[in-house]
Amino acid sequence: MFTGIVQETGRVRDAVRSGQGMRLVVDGVSFAGDLTPGESVSVNGACMTVTDRGADWFSVDVSAESLSVTRMGSFVSGERLNLERAISLSERLGGHLVLGHVDGLGRIDSCWKETDTVFLRVWIPYDHRAYVIPKGSITVDGISLTVNRIHDTKDPEACLIELAIIPHTMAVTNLSDRAVGDRVHLEYDVIGKYILRARETGMPDVFSV
Repeated sequence: MFTGIVQETGRVRDAVRSGQGMRLVVDGVSFAGDLTPGESVSVNGACMTVTDRGADWFSVDVSAESLSVTRMGSFVSGERLNLERAISLSERLGGHLVLGHVDGLGRIDSCWKETDTVFLRVWIPYDHRAYVIPKGSITVDGISLTVNRIHDTKDPEACLIELAIIPHTMAVTNLSDRAVGDRVHLEYDVIGKYILRARETGMPDVFSV
């Protein structure tokens, strides 16, 4: 479990395909020496299991399933990645509950700055539109963000959401490396997903009481 509060960024050292999966090595990581093989780390929002580690690097094995729902297969050497260790129950929940299970890919539509705030518009799959609400939470490349607006574009294939990024978030994540047209990992609020699933399966509507 994660919070979507990125602790730091690391860089891709190696991304080597192996069979249907991939071995990913991330370096430049200050907490790497404290990791234990078997624990979880969020890598651009995808929950990965540490397989090995050194003083400033760690490795993970990316499964074929993870490669099919993320853009991890297109990672290149030197690319910056958002990193977060799994939370403990004694920590403050500064973002929102994040599982590290990527729901799909979005695409950056536009980006502009007003005073100190960067505004980002992201296309999400149209079938996912029910998972987002104004002022609700979403995770983009592992970053807990708030949906400012949902734009009705009449597009039958995608929905456009707008996010506001404060200077601190721009400084401590890899968002400043992203450009219009780039794909990003999306994870929607898990509470909202459970509510929608309960209604889809015909469970009693306890929320109408």
